[in-house]
Amino acid sequence: MQKYTRLLVGASCVAAAISMPAFAQDAPADDAGETASQSEIIVTGTRGQARTVISSPTPIDVIGGEELEKLGGGMQLRDALTQLVPSFQSTTVGSSSFNSLTRPAGLRGLSGVHVLVLVNGKRRHNSSIIDFNSGATSQGGNPVDLDLIPSSAIERIEVLRDGASAQYGSDAIAGVINVILKTNDSGGKATLEAGQRYGRDGSGSDGETISGSVSHGFALGDGGSFTLSVEGKKANAAVRNTDVTGALYFPLAGGVPDPRELTANRRTYQGGLPDVKDVKVAQTLVLPLGNVTFYSDGTFGYRDARVGQAGRRPNSNQNIIQIYPDGFTPYYTLQETDFQFTGGLRGETAGWNIDLSSTYGRNYVKNGAENTLNASLGPSSPTEFKTFSSAFDQWTNNLDLTRRIEFGGETALQVSLGAEYRYENYVTKPLDVDSYRAGGYFYPTGPLAGRPAQVGAQGAIVVTPEDAANINRNIWAGYVDLALDVSPRFLVTAAGRFEHFDDSSGSVFSGKVSARYELTDWLALRGAFSNGFRAPSLAQQDFAQTSTSINLVGGVYIPVLTKIVKTNSAVAQALGAQPLKPEKSKNYSLGFTLTPASGLSLSVDAYQIDLDDRITLTGLLSGTGIRNILIANGFSGDQSVRFFTNAVDTRTRGVDVVGTYAFDVGSAGRLRTSVGFNYNDTDIRKIAANPSELAGLGLTLFDRRTQGWFTSTPKTKLILGANFESGPFTINVKETRYDKFKSLDNLVGGLPVNDQSFGAKWITDLEVSYGVTEKFRVAAGAYNIFDVYPDRTTVANTIGLAPYGAGPFGQYGGYYYGRISLDF
Repeated sequence: MQKYTRLLVGASCVAAAISMPAFAQDAPADDAGETASQSEIIVTGTRGQARTVISSPTPIDVIGGEELEKLGGGMQLRDALTQLVPSFQSTTVGSSSFNSLTRPAGLRGLSGVHVLVLVNGKRRHNSSIIDFNSGATSQGGNPVDLDLIPSSAIERIEVLRDGASAQYGSDAIAGVINVILKTNDSGGKATLEAGQRYGRDGSGSDGETISGSVSHGFALGDGGSFTLSVEGKKANAAVRNTDVTGALYFPLAGGVPDPRELTANRRTYQGGLPDVKDVKVAQTLVLPLGNVTFYSDGTFGYRDARVGQAGRRPNSNQNIIQIYPDGFTPYYTLQETDFQFTGGLRGETAGWNIDLSSTYGRNYVKNGAENTLNASLGPSSPTEFKTFSSAFDQWTNNLDLTRRIEFGGETALQVSLGAEYRYENYVTKPLDVDSYRAGGYFYPTGPLAGRPAQVGAQGAIVVTPEDAANINRNIWAGYVDLALDVSPRFLVTAAGRFEHFDDSSGSVFSGKVSARYELTDWLALRGAFSNGFRAPSLAQQDFAQTSTSINLVGGVYIPVLTKIVKTNSAVAQALGAQPLKPEKSKNYSLGFTLTPASGLSLSVDAYQIDLDDRITLTGLLSGTGIRNILIANGFSGDQSVRFFTNAVDTRTRGVDVVGTYAFDVGSAGRLRTSVGFNYNDTDIRKIAANPSELAGLGLTLFDRRTQGWFTSTPKTKLILGANFESGPFTINVKETRYDKFKSLDNLVGGLPVNDQSFGAKWITDLEVSYGVTEKFRVAAGAYNIFDVYPDRTTVANTIGLAPYGAGPFGQYGGYYYGRISLDF
């Protein structure tokens, strides 16, 4: 605990020093000079009695809709939260099919599957897109896709940075993100924005983006409202690549190089940010009906995307010369439809506030590939496939009751009770047979004569009939949540929740206690302890697929034909796989808040999260033994194999610091300032025993490279910002420092010869806007204005990948934009 205590004290001293007027943040202030941290009323983490951010017993960040707008339409909501919340992290990956679109993200060093997302306080459904990107710490999970919620519909976002399983459900181990939609009964706003990346190295497309949105509220009935928001975006790909090395064509007679080698296009790798077209819609309805109020909200999203992959050489067994004489670059394609609708009634009876609601959400994706082929089908192979579809359905029903009991004097007890029933269903279906069919083609002539062509659509994720998933479960839950105001200075809360899953996950009880005590009018202490639970996702239990992915093997990035097999499959069982069991957590937090002056606030919170039996994919398993097992089960034997397993126990320790200060700069205007800082360190406490089946093959279940995904991420993030308003002018500046990080590889000769280190970087964002009239505003800005990139990689790059490390801020450089907006 000495390390933990030193971090808390040290971070407090640093924050106190730097949250002075010289630094800045975009924290809104009212006429009295209070910042949002002092006056903003929150609904997340509390029921009944209204509380503010600063009076909450657990740390909460509030992000306003205007703050999201200032980050530009080229930035997804997930990336915007990375810019605004110190402990939220979203990694911008390269070409990784799924994860180029739905990027891994999470709070306090944990992943998206450990964060519960709510919309207006109701559980948001998960995506059907699976996270299995290299570097992800909860591979196989299918977290909520925040980017499908239109930003123009958002009033604010409340981020609860603490374990909340006992309050909201078993996913909320790292925290809760509650998206609050607009409910205005008049007025609206329209925006139009265009921008693009700076460009570099002649890589090609540079993310030209145009987006627009309209949101409007309407009065309805007597005191009701209806709000509709619509937005759309078209973004071109952003590619960073290098020349592929080595021969592309077969040599001529006598071993003479083919003259086409001198003029061939070697920038064939087209991975990066994808081509995307999307449309998103959201609505909210509030309608008083006598003694009760009917409410509803809903979102709809459609996304069409195209993601480039690594080029296939003309001289490889992945190509058919008759179709692509000069090789080809395949593209992963996606067509996605997503919607969620909530309807409910709120009212009061016998002193109880009652809320009865039902929410249904569905995410459906049709996956495919184009400019590709299945070489095993020979010259007759199609060049475009629909490979498989995936769908996730979730139906959630809630009954919540809350009342406040006054005991006389200044003591009161808030009592909340509730019940929940949830149904979940996950399905994958193979589509084009030719995308996975083994055609049996052997090259008849040339250097490959007599050799078989590779099976399966190139650059695609393929699901065979044996891989197909269709799994569902029912979940029942009940909770009690108590908050005792012992006095105006002392608050104690306790919550308990029981959940039962009718699959192998079983039953669990989660509990939480927290307290806040005001030592003075300007200093308060707060702390919490809770335990949590996350059942294996349906996808982790039943997802299987085959794809060609880029992996670091022996210090070189190469395409590897990879097969993910179900844990209960014959192949996985032969490798020692065990049935998945739930992850379990214990959360500890301790901190304080300071409000020493009007407009000035500071919060410091230290935390520890012990998470046992974390589920992820094994390392890549290959070799003669694996090949024999695959062949015995009807596969070609050419693949490396992975399966899901309860791999590790981890301990995450960290500190969050948030400070804000708003003040007048004489008669020139008003300056709002803040600092956000997060320290986060994860250690592996235990690794699952290596199954005897793998040990007998000389293989390791969870290798060093995979362990590094948990332990070698950036340990700190610092955000400094300034927002200055003077008449019609507004200047918004933000400086973010991302810490150094490492990429580990497996040992060679007992030594870490292929490890890579990447240095810390500062990223600067700037926006200037001018109110032409009271309702019409123009803005221009850039994020990463100085075009900073991660350090270059040090491993051999033969296939033309981007030459930079996969940093937390991406590897695509600066983005500049212009925007016009109209209030009406």
